[in-house]
Order: sequence, then structure tokens, then C-alpha cells
Amino acid sequence: MPNVKLDTELYVTTPNEPGILGRVLGTLANAGVNLRAIRAYSERNHGVFMLLTSDNDKAGKALAALGFKIKTEEVLVVQIDDRIGAGAEIGALLGTAVVDVDYCYGSSAGTGKAILVIKTNDNQKALDTLR
Repeated sequence: MPNVKLDTELYVTTPNEPGILGRVLGTLANAGVNLRAIRAYSERNHGVFMLLTSDNDKAGKALAALGFKIKTEEVLVVQIDDRIGAGAEIGALLGTAVVDVDYCYGSSAGTGKAILVIKTNDNQKALDTLR
């Protein structure tokens, strides 16, 4: 079974303007916060960042000081083998358990492991399913 745990993601709303990615990531760096995962996009003239960090309190304070809106979301963080079909297996398990996935993002650094960040309609049931 995959390595899976509940975690907290920062959901940050910013202006949508050139340089905002560098500003958000630079703010984290200057605060001494490591970024573990990111999803970023623009929507209705706003930037939206979903961030897993090494220190959400420090990151949230630094970003809020810039006037950005900060919320938190409970998510699952799943570490899987970096191989063809590993993500599909996670999706199938959640589907069989009738867990609805609100969103998912992930990445691999090509070192044999990959990470998925998943928000569901029932994170506890998803956690129990994947353990």
C-alpha cells in the first residue's frame, strides 16, 4: 500500500499579475519555508495557489503580510512509486470506495517516488481506503 497521511494545504488567493509566482515563492524562501508541492493557476482575475509547505504557520503569516487571502484545506498526501499505473491504482481504489475526488495534483522528480495531493469529499474514508 502507498504511504498516505492527512495534511494541511494553504489555499492562497493573490492578484493575477506578472511576477506573482516569483513573489509568492520568493516570500516563502525569504521566510525560510520549504515548498513541498504546488498547484497554481489564474481564475477571475485572481491567482490561486495551493501549497504544501514545511511550515504552514510561518508561510501563512508571511503571505498574509502581503495582503493575500489565506485559507487552509485538509488534504491527503500520498507517496507512490514512480511507475506507469501507480496513480491509476489510487484512483481505482478511491472510486471503488465511492470517494469523490474534488481535485488532485502531483509530481515526480524522477527518483523512484511520486507524490499526489488529493482533496476528497471524505478524506478520512479515503485515508482508511488507502492504508
